[in-house]
Amino acid sequence: MNQRIPAELRKLRELFQTEDPVPERVLAGSYAAVAMRTSGRDRGELKLVGDSADERVGVRTGGPQNRVLTFAMPGRVLEMDLVPAASGLVTVSGLVLNKAGQASPTGEIVLRHPAGERSGELDRHGAFQVTDVPRGPLSVVYRPERAEPAFADWLVC
Repeated sequence: MNQRIPAELRKLRELFQTEDPVPERVLAGSYAAVAMRTSGRDRGELKLVGDSADERVGVRTGGPQNRVLTFAMPGRVLEMDLVPAASGLVTVSGLVLNKAGQASPTGEIVLRHPAGERSGELDRHGAFQVTDVPRGPLSVVYRPERAEPAFADWLVC
């Protein structure tokens, strides 16, 4: 989309740049923020690849149903079970799996919600459990030790 900029707008831009220039630190910070946002997408993304809520279910038995979420990230898979607990809360348990031949994953799983966040450490097998997570909007973050975190988009549970 290569459009010619009208002469009036070019003059207006020149006027702003000479009379009211953007401070260099603000300009540098803006470019750095855009670079961080675009570079982090490939490395630090948890992509939702499976959700049991999307599956077609013929007949449901009485009582609340568990929900299973599967996320993929470079070199790893995160699978988690959301089990209804007390009114308005869920218990989340799951497992982070590395590629075959790699050491067990380390770090923590953080579940962000509008009122804050809850987290659970990975054990020596890559398993975790997080209790008392409020139902509603939820974002999952995998924070490995000595590496950049991976973030998932918000979803509703």
